[in-house]
Amino acid sequence: MRAALIGLPQSGKSTLFAALAEAGGSNVHLDRPDQEHLAVVKVPDERLDWLEEHYKPKKKTHAEIEFLDVPGMDLSTEAGRRHARTHWPAIRQSDMIVIVLRDFRNDSVPPYRGRVNPADDLEELRSEMLFSDLEQVAGRIEKLQAAVRKPTPEQDKNIRELELMQRMQEVLEEEKPLTEAVVGDADEKTARTFAFQTLKPVVVVLNCDEGAVGDGGVEEFAGCPTVRLSAKIEEEIAALAPADRGEFMEAMGISALARDRLIRSCYKAMNLIAFLTAGERECRTWSIPAGTDALTAAGQIHSDIARGFIRAQVIAFDDLKAAGSEKAARAAGKFRLEGKNYIIRDGDEILFRFNV
Repeated sequence: MRAALIGLPQSGKSTLFAALAEAGGSNVHLDRPDQEHLAVVKVPDERLDWLEEHYKPKKKTHAEIEFLDVPGMDLSTEAGRRHARTHWPAIRQSDMIVIVLRDFRNDSVPPYRGRVNPADDLEELRSEMLFSDLEQVAGRIEKLQAAVRKPTPEQDKNIRELELMQRMQEVLEEEKPLTEAVVGDADEKTARTFAFQTLKPVVVVLNCDEGAVGDGGVEEFAGCPTVRLSAKIEEEIAALAPADRGEFMEAMGISALARDRLIRSCYKAMNLIAFLTAGERECRTWSIPAGTDALTAAGQIHSDIARGFIRAQVIAFDDLKAAGSEKAARAAGKFRLEGKNYIIRDGDEILFRFNV
């Protein structure tokens, strides 16, 4: 999955990206601030750490999330707006959007438009996203209006799509996101093709002063799930050797990296869960949408496993950990066999049985 990091100039977005990249081992050098940069970050999971200790595998593999750093959007000038629009295609190709807002004061870093006002900054970015979607919808309506006049096999389909697009246009002109217009599976299937920005899940990051960090959980800001952090501190922690991080974090009054909270917030926003596979060869976490069945999950590992699916041997991670071992868990009757229609639960540890 990919999350696009966007923000206005001087928001600290690229500082946060650098912290995420270094923590993920990507070593991305931001030598071209006008270009998009990508970092691949391992998703932390304490359950995987426990399985590694228990099974002593040759390999441990985390699920991963990609963060795309989109250059700061200066919307205060027409030239800046034109440049920002060149990055919309990359944002549309992302699965979700992380909006980084400045909530810190630093005399050496002049604020955008001379203000430190996260609410106004968010409104400015949202307006630009709405306008981008409106342009896209208007262009599609123009093509469909010409197409529906022709008696073709696609005419009925085009009429239904035109009705949806016109409904979308009305919502956008009321300055509301497209989530207000898309209702039901048929609408979602049609809209998904266009990757509209205001249909994507959003998480807000409030980049605050160093003294306001703390260990706060996920908050809410302007209706969006929100993580409060200091990008500068996160970058400093990521730059330290792992052995030195604990002492630094203790001195700052931080018990956990905000990066982990951000990743968990992204997972929740995208309605993702994780299942685990474990053995002497490898322990691994796999990310899937909530509601995924066992057959589809098996295909995530390998198409042959899905093709030859027989049964899924399942145990909840919490049950395995409480039992202390596979042997004890079996004795307690915690393992069970499930069919291809079984809906995977977060934290399931699964062994797929198959034959091809």
